[in-house]
Amino acid sequence: MYDPLPWISLVIIALSIALWRVAHERARLRTSWGFLILWVVLWIIHLLVPSWLPSSTAFDNDALALLELAGLQVAVVLVFDFLLRRVHLPKFVSEIVIVVGYIAIIFHLLYKLGVNVTGIFATSAVATAVVGLALQDMLANIAGGIALELEGGVSVGDFITCDDVSGWVQHVRLRHTAIKTAAGNTVILPNSHLTRSPVHICAKLHRHLIPISMPYHINPQEVIDAVEFALRKTPPPGVATSPAPQCLIQEMAPGQIRYHAAVWLTEPGREIHAISAVNNRLYFALQRAGLPPSEITTVVEMRDGHVAQPDKLDPVDVLRRTPILRLLSDEDLFEIGAKLHHLSFAPGEHIVRQGEEGASMYFIVSGSVAILYRSPDGSERQISLIEPGDFLGEASLLTGEIRSASAVAQTRVDCCRLDKEGMQDILARRPELAEDMSVVMAHRQMELSVVRERIDLETARSREAESQTQLLKRIRRFFGIPNGIV
Repeated sequence: MYDPLPWISLVIIALSIALWRVAHERARLRTSWGFLILWVVLWIIHLLVPSWLPSSTAFDNDALALLELAGLQVAVVLVFDFLLRRVHLPKFVSEIVIVVGYIAIIFHLLYKLGVNVTGIFATSAVATAVVGLALQDMLANIAGGIALELEGGVSVGDFITCDDVSGWVQHVRLRHTAIKTAAGNTVILPNSHLTRSPVHICAKLHRHLIPISMPYHINPQEVIDAVEFALRKTPPPGVATSPAPQCLIQEMAPGQIRYHAAVWLTEPGREIHAISAVNNRLYFALQRAGLPPSEITTVVEMRDGHVAQPDKLDPVDVLRRTPILRLLSDEDLFEIGAKLHHLSFAPGEHIVRQGEEGASMYFIVSGSVAILYRSPDGSERQISLIEPGDFLGEASLLTGEIRSASAVAQTRVDCCRLDKEGMQDILARRPELAEDMSVVMAHRQMELSVVRERIDLETARSREAESQTQLLKRIRRFFGIPNGIV
């Protein structure tokens, strides 16, 4: 007699293999293979030792039920993951189909084996009540899963907090929801617990308050301006530019004024990195503003009025290495050095930004600075790396032109800033220095053009002489030096 079951099993195997790539629930295909393995075991037993089987009819019914269970798993994947993949049906629909299919296959098998299925329904009211009480937690979880799917709110990828557990939602099943914590652990939450407890769903853009405390003798407006300037000019990674960071006074407490730096974070669950970067940025910003953070104590201490200062750099050593100042004497360098501003920048901060106005230059004492150029098409690339002993921004200092590139601290950077006022008196006394400075600047700009515009060296050099003449005129105009004075 012709037996179609082997051919049916081959069709199920072929379909499961074909659906493997598109299947979202590959566990269902593995389950179907498990039922097929059980069917093969029964088939081998039937061939080798048919005397052990109670009857050929019972074997055929059992084998058919296993193939039906395997086919049900593959059919669900075919319908929900392939044919209806664009419909985005709730996950519990496929799970309910599986449960109903299992029940139908089992009761159909019992009916073929001669079991009175109708009698089971008619006489099992008490048993049903007992089973219902025993499975009330499971039923509550299933009801919770259906409610979560129908009402929405909790979706895969959300960062949620429920009681003392928080993490990213990995999946929502009929009975449970799995979340992955920031520590990398997976927590299984029963759906009934989610529906009974308050669940906080963290927005992708959410506000965080970072406390700052400063003594009363520091002007609050200076603190607010320094904090907001530092966080708005170069927001750390994970901090949004809009809404803009703010600094707010929280409380006038005994011995100190408490502030809050209000920042909007963009990476729920990873706030620890952004908060650390903000605190680091604020430390350097307050130092640059002359408002260094210090310990605030309620204990009155008697201290010597002299406060030890860190060793200062010799300004002559800093300035002597700069080509545009090569003709200055030590006395002139000391005069300029007295007007230097010592600054420090945290990693990732912009020292200058392309397109900004500025009449200052920077001498790098320690750390490294990346020079970045943004093309008109919006792409940005690094064109050089400034190391200790080098300088940047001389064109803005001497001509007042806008910044032609951005400078970003790669590590902690200690530097000295020289403003226009520091050069004004020197150039007024020695106007001939302007010509030498224009020569050095023209050469530097020629080298930058080779990298930035990707022009050949010969073309760049032909521009250098013309550029030097234009730069000299601009330096004289910017510092008020009459033309013709040498």
